[in-house]
Amino acid sequence: MITFPLKTDKNNSAVSTLFGKAKYFAFYDGKELKIEKNPYEKGSQLVSWFLEKGVDKIIIKEMGSKPFNKIHNTDIKVFYAGDGRVTTDEVIDSFNKNLLKELSDDELRTIIKDHEGDRKSSSCSNHEQEGHSHEHNKSCHKKMKAKHPYIFK
Repeated sequence: MITFPLKTDKNNSAVSTLFGKAKYFAFYDGKELKIEKNPYEKGSQLVSWFLEKGVDKIIIKEMGSKPFNKIHNTDIKVFYAGDGRVTTDEVIDSFNKNLLKELSDDELRTIIKDHEGDRKSSSCSNHEQEGHSHEHNKSCHKKMKAKHPYIFK
């Protein structure tokens, strides 16, 4: 089963750049998609919930070090959702076609470094939380892609 963070509980919602603080998570078993409210406030708490649900793949845009450290000690694989605005349907289609990139530990550490770094200039999720526009968030992800082309292809 795969899971990924969503901005809303609506059909074909956009994937959230937030991970631990995402309001909702999509769960897809290869046939059926279910959306559930995030019952926790921290990403590290989510990992146990995911394991209980049989999740073996997580699809992200960004992630902090605490959930990464918990995931690192499991068999869960982490994949990159893609650049810009990505919807639930797009993620499922890409996943079904094996088009999503599985992230190595080094690639995840790079994403974490950007996520947790200087939040005024490098964290896209911080801008999202502050209510910046979609265009601003898109620009932020372009900067991350430019800094790390080997991750964000």
